[in-house]
Amino acid sequence: MTMSKSHAGRVAVITGAAGALGREFALALAAQGCDVAIADISAADHVVAEIEALGQRGYSEVCDLSDPGQIESFVSATLDKFGRCDILVNNAAYMPVIPFAELGLDQLRRFQAINVEAAFLLAKLLTPGMAERGYGRIVQIASSTTGTPMPGFLAYITTKMAGIGLTRSLAAEFGGRGILCNALSPGLTLTPESRKNLPAELFESVCERQLIKRNELPSDLVGALLFLTSEGCGFVSGQTINCDGGVQF
Repeated sequence: MTMSKSHAGRVAVITGAAGALGREFALALAAQGCDVAIADISAADHVVAEIEALGQRGYSEVCDLSDPGQIESFVSATLDKFGRCDILVNNAAYMPVIPFAELGLDQLRRFQAINVEAAFLLAKLLTPGMAERGYGRIVQIASSTTGTPMPGFLAYITTKMAGIGLTRSLAAEFGGRGILCNALSPGLTLTPESRKNLPAELFESVCERQLIKRNELPSDLVGALLFLTSEGCGFVSGQTINCDGGVQF
C-alpha cells in the first residue's frame, strides 16, 4: 500500500540549506512531497540534486541574506518557477563568536541583517500569497542559547531573541488568515561546522545537562519541523518549541 505524503503539493522556501540542519530540513520536506527553493550564501546545487532524486522539484540561488536586493531577486525567481510558497523556514544564521569588548556596531548590524531582517523581508514578500490562499506555515529556527547566555554570544543571542519576537508578532498579524508562525529551538547540535568551531568540552557539558544523554544531531529536529509545517499543526501558532534533549538550565 502506498503511503500518502504529508506535505504533497506544497512549496517550501528554506534559507541556509546548503548543509547541516537546512539540508536535513530540505530533504525531509521533499521526502514528504514538497518542492523546495533554497537561498544560501554557499551553492546548494548538490542539495537540489538530492531533492530531485526524491521526485520533487528543487531550486537554489546563492544569496547574501544581508542584501535585500538579493532576497527580492531570489523570491521573484522562486515564484516564477513554482508559482507560490506555502512554507517558509528561516534557518540561516550568522553566528561567529565575538567577545563583547571586540564587538562593533557594524558587526552587530550584520547579525541583525541576516538573523532578523532577512526573515522579516521574506515574510513581507511571501505572506501576501499565503494569505490569499488562506494557508501558510512560517518556522523560525531559534536557539537554546537564549536560555543559557554565554560570553561571546551577545550578538547571536540578541538577534535570536528578536527572531522569536518577530515570530510571535507575525502569528498575531496572520492568525485570522490561515498563516501559522512558530519558532523551533534546537539545543547544541553536532554538525561539521559546530564540531570545528566549538570545544569538545562544551558538547560534553551540554550533554550532561540533557535528559537525553547524547549529542543532538540535525536529524533529531526533523520530526518537529515536519509537524510545524504540516496541516496537522492547524491550531499551534506563536509558540517556541524546544527540541533540545530536555536540557536543564
